[in-house]
Amino acid sequence: MTAKRTERGATVVEMTIVAVLLLVLVGAFGVPGYKSYAASRASADAASVLASDLAFLVRAAQNSPGDEGATLVIESMAPLHYRGYVGRPKQLDPSAKLETLLFDRTFSGVTLGEGSIDTSTPLLFANNGSAQYESAGAVSAQHATVQFLLSAPAGKPATVELDLFTGAVQTGD
Repeated sequence: MTAKRTERGATVVEMTIVAVLLLVLVGAFGVPGYKSYAASRASADAASVLASDLAFLVRAAQNSPGDEGATLVIESMAPLHYRGYVGRPKQLDPSAKLETLLFDRTFSGVTLGEGSIDTSTPLLFANNGSAQYESAGAVSAQHATVQFLLSAPAGKPATVELDLFTGAVQTGD
């Protein structure tokens, strides 16, 4: 007498039910965890992008024709919103203008702390790699460092420092 062997695989319905259960578990545990992680990294991530953008503006100014330079304009401090341009603002140099928009960034949930650069103080980059700003009618000392303090509600603050003389950029968490 021979025993009858039956092989049984999973049906499409069973596989669909397992896939749906896995998706529910990922949605219940994975998504909130990722959102919490992303919120805790918001200021550090924004600092990293800002540092890259500042370094890019230094290079753009060095490669710009003549004395066009480049400019960082802070549009909003909360949430942090800034733009980078080739050229200089007309209010600071009547013979110049802001030319090409290089980038336009907004970091929702990230705030720029009080400092020497704000919405009324554009940061100007020269073709020799240095930077400066004008505040209350006075031009910044070139042998100084500008610090950007970025913070978010969930996470620790991050900083970006720009050496005005050399154009060197550093980040710190």
